[in-house]
Amino acid sequence: MKHSAKKRIEEEKKVARKKRTLRWSFVAAFILLIQAIGSGFLFYSACKLGMFPTWMLTILAGVLVVLLLVTTLLLIAGKKETAAKNFRRFTGIFLAAVMTVTSVYIGNMFGAVDNTIENITVTETTTVEEQEDVAAIMNVYVLNSNTAESLADCKDLKFGVIGSNDGPASFAAVTKLKAELNPNLKVTDYKNFNLLGIDFYHGDIQVAIINETNLKLLKETQLFANWSDYTKLIAEIKISTPELATAEANNPYGNYDKPVEIKPATSAVENIEVEPFIIYISGSDSREEYFTTERSDVNILMVVNPQTKQILLINTPRDYYIPNPRSSAGTEDKLTHLGIYGVDCSITGLENLYDCDINYYVQINFTGLEKLVDDIGGVTIDNPQSFTAEDTYWYDEGVITLNGAEALAYARERHAFADGDNMRGQNQMRLIKAMFKKVTSSPTLIMNYNSILEDLEGYMLTNMEADEIDTLVRMQLEDFPEWNIQTYAVTGWGGMDYTYSAPWEELYVTYPYYSTVYQAQDLIDRVLDGETLSDEDVE
Repeated sequence: MKHSAKKRIEEEKKVARKKRTLRWSFVAAFILLIQAIGSGFLFYSACKLGMFPTWMLTILAGVLVVLLLVTTLLLIAGKKETAAKNFRRFTGIFLAAVMTVTSVYIGNMFGAVDNTIENITVTETTTVEEQEDVAAIMNVYVLNSNTAESLADCKDLKFGVIGSNDGPASFAAVTKLKAELNPNLKVTDYKNFNLLGIDFYHGDIQVAIINETNLKLLKETQLFANWSDYTKLIAEIKISTPELATAEANNPYGNYDKPVEIKPATSAVENIEVEPFIIYISGSDSREEYFTTERSDVNILMVVNPQTKQILLINTPRDYYIPNPRSSAGTEDKLTHLGIYGVDCSITGLENLYDCDINYYVQINFTGLEKLVDDIGGVTIDNPQSFTAEDTYWYDEGVITLNGAEALAYARERHAFADGDNMRGQNQMRLIKAMFKKVTSSPTLIMNYNSILEDLEGYMLTNMEADEIDTLVRMQLEDFPEWNIQTYAVTGWGGMDYTYSAPWEELYVTYPYYSTVYQAQDLIDRVLDGETLSDEDVE
């Protein structure tokens, strides 16, 4: 009887153990499934990102599989209920939880990389102007002291417009205002924006009609740098294509140099991993967290041959006196002013100067540069001469390391040098070269480029496709090749001359030494043809 009871108890224990084992099997299977899903999500995200070479993906897959096997062994090892078995199970659960959370986190981070790249890349969109068939927009300003709040309040006031290159759009705006407000509207035509601004500030006219391009040029001058503080925008006059055409045919203000429509200037290569390409690097003296058409104070061409691992940086001074592509008469302008008409105008002007095709552009403002240098942990450069910048920063001759603020001041300074703008351009290329070398030589920085791009969002813009950026990163991660980076700066001499953007006054310009331009053309062709440049080639 006792033996029968004992046997029954043993059977009950055995059944209970089987039930516990079965329950644990379901729990373990669920834990392993969750870890497998997390690992699969991570691997899929890494593959989808497209920046990792095959050998890295293979290692990642191997690590994920091994960790899944380790978790499996920890969860199922051992049959007897012992403290060691419970510890192994706890370790397995902990490992599975860590791997799942980590995999999801990193996978989401990879997804964020794609989103960030999309936010800094330009997509083909239809602008509001194109949707509404707007050929020009004229802004209407009054002084802050003026009580007028709308166009209706201005019907008896004196208006001022800018003729010359802006004549047709100004005449079209005046025509619309006369039809809507007062057929006897008092309007004075000015030959340049400075004269209009002076009379506006002095009260000789009460209303100023000016487009955004002329307004930016006006704000460049010391006298009108505070325009935004003293004026208020009360209306925008949109001019349609038919209205502008009619105005051009009947314009009494004159238009000796009819503007040319600037078309998209870049053309991407088919295979960025193999074909040589040229990037236009444009830097603006702005700290705003958005991009509009602005002057381009940095104008550097980066000529890249991915097969020979050769990079050539060519600097063009901001005041270089070259034909403005917007001018139908081929009128010269300062290179920096071309940016006011859009990045394609700058690109077209440089393509004409160097007889080359530019494939991509990168725009970055000064806040973006400062953030980028800080994000990569500073840069080290070989400074050719000591100088002071902004009465704040001192730069020793020789090898120096700069943080973001120091690098920005270094790139902006020109007054400290006898060869001001040319030396500034060379310093900017030294900075770009140092940043490129640091990023491409550090696996940690390359693989952490998501956080870097996130910081640059709003301060940098490029028309490179996201998959092209990923391809370049993947190419560098393959074997971390060392790039041969050479720099060259075209030069010129200073003088005063009339420009397309300000046709009625002389501005400081840099006349090109075309011998240096021709050498730059030759260097570009040699890099594109697969030659490797030496230091002597760029002297």
